[in-house]
Amino acid sequence: MCFFKKRALYIITVFMLFMAACLISSRNVQASSAVVNVTANNSNVVKGDTVYVIITITSSDEIGGFKGYFSYDNSVLKYVTGGSVASGNDDEFLISDTDRESGSYRLKYAVKFTARAAGNTTIMLKSPYSVYGYGDNTEEMSVSYSPLNIVVSPKKEKPPEVTKKPVSTKKPAATKKPAVTEEPPALPSPAVYNNSGSARLRSLNIKDVTLSPAFSPDIYKYSSIVYTDNTSLDISYETEDMDADVTIKGNGGLSEGKNTIKIIVSNSIGKKAVYKLSVKVKHEEVQYSGNISTSLRNGSIVLKTSDEYTVAELKDKELIPEGFGETEMKMDGQVIKVYSSESDTEHKFVLIYCKRGDNKPEFYLYDKEEQSLMPYTKVQSWYRGVNGNAVVAEEPEVSVEKQRLIYILAIVIIICLLLVIIIISVYMHFKGMDKDDLSDILK
Repeated sequence: MCFFKKRALYIITVFMLFMAACLISSRNVQASSAVVNVTANNSNVVKGDTVYVIITITSSDEIGGFKGYFSYDNSVLKYVTGGSVASGNDDEFLISDTDRESGSYRLKYAVKFTARAAGNTTIMLKSPYSVYGYGDNTEEMSVSYSPLNIVVSPKKEKPPEVTKKPVSTKKPAATKKPAVTEEPPALPSPAVYNNSGSARLRSLNIKDVTLSPAFSPDIYKYSSIVYTDNTSLDISYETEDMDADVTIKGNGGLSEGKNTIKIIVSNSIGKKAVYKLSVKVKHEEVQYSGNISTSLRNGSIVLKTSDEYTVAELKDKELIPEGFGETEMKMDGQVIKVYSSESDTEHKFVLIYCKRGDNKPEFYLYDKEEQSLMPYTKVQSWYRGVNGNAVVAEEPEVSVEKQRLIYILAIVIIICLLLVIIIISVYMHFKGMDKDDLSDILK
């Protein structure tokens, strides 16, 4: 029996050492990684506009700092400012945020530019760059990133005023016919179109399709994603020259996937322009807004991320935070009552009154760019201080790493209890004991 006790103790010791090794390695087996995402506050940029480039760094592990260079075309965009952690010069800017006192799972920076001239530029992370861990693991993380392409359109100019009667090219003027003095002078015809020989479109509209970039007569390439089962699109247009001919190719027989439509404009004097539209057709629309999907449940709108948020009715208007006003926002076809700040002119954030799971309803701050929900009580201090070039650090409500450790610890405790029960049962079996004997021993 002494041998059995020693063997049982050996098994328990080996098992506990194995589980401890699992706990330690669970933090280190998964390589720390981070994602650098570059977005802009406005995708339709016109010369002279102010552009905010948003750089977001996320990781499942705590981030202790970031340093990286980003390249861009200085002839298209002019660097203005990026706050205390950013600096810029010709064709590149640097973000250096390495002296952080606390870790975060998401870092967010806003860099201000001015659209200097028409053209396009790619904002791209370039070597060397580093995302550092925080706490016990301060080593550099592996980094993946997505660049940003910005197209700047020329500044729209007012159309020239027509002061003279357009000259008709169809009927030559009669130069030899004597003038008729009794006939009143001809009134100028209304000039709705410009008959100057232009081979361009004045406007282009496609039903249920949003062009990227926004239409401009000077831009000849566009792209779009279309959710439709139709084999053609409803295209309407106006030409600058009323006598111009328009031919549309590729609009019949659209199929799922990439399609190309060409709109060819030819005027009366032989000029030609081709507008090319790259259309990606999808037959089945997935109702998602970034990271959030919406659905109806028992008459209530439910927002679903990793958690579920049910939009609630706000009966007491006095609960609306100071400086916010009631408005509406459309998400996946659902109209949601939201509250926007009067000072947030770009309306990047709105408040939604909803409840998370079975918790009580409260205000959540919705980030339209990141499609994320954050309890307003926890983020209102930095939100009210955001002025376009602030650094934003977000902390999740529950650490993913801590949750994983809690689950593993619970499993270990349950397994240990089961082992104790099994060992006692085996011991009683070898001793020939029953339940009454066990009760006597415990007493």
